[in-house]
Amino acid sequence: MKHDFSRLNSMSKNVLDNPDSTVLETGQGQSFWLMGDFYAIKTTAQQTGGAYSVTEIKSFPGNGPPPHIHHKEDECFYVVEGAFSVILGDHVFDVADGDFVRIPKGTPHTYKNVGAIPGQMLVILSPGGFEQLWAELGQPGTLSRCPTEDDLSTLNRLLSLAPSYGLEICS
Repeated sequence: MKHDFSRLNSMSKNVLDNPDSTVLETGQGQSFWLMGDFYAIKTTAQQTGGAYSVTEIKSFPGNGPPPHIHHKEDECFYVVEGAFSVILGDHVFDVADGDFVRIPKGTPHTYKNVGAIPGQMLVILSPGGFEQLWAELGQPGTLSRCPTEDDLSTLNRLLSLAPSYGLEICS
């Protein structure tokens, strides 16, 4: 059986010629370090007409955000690699490579890398826009160049910016 890939090559050329198309490798995108983890924004709300955003997170062992609630957006995690414990309301789930978690807005949640190695996930937020909070809080960098010291003011800045992004930090 012979396959004709000429149509596929033509489609690929058209996609790459479109200035609205994006092709990014691992770690590429607007990137920064936040609370010990590496973030690379793959596509922003601005690029999707506000519909959604996608961010790659490389999370290191023991790391994860404080428990919180998004009041404006649904959030999804797709675990590329690693082992995470995810708390959704009163339920705890262990997730790993290939697992998917959908968190409706208004649901208290958090995650923690419970593995011995860095884990990687894609975070999808709909509608988009929340990714800008991460960008405001993070320290610019690359995966191979992390900050030499943590910014101790991050948590205070998070607490002050959270309400404007519809984010509630749970105690």
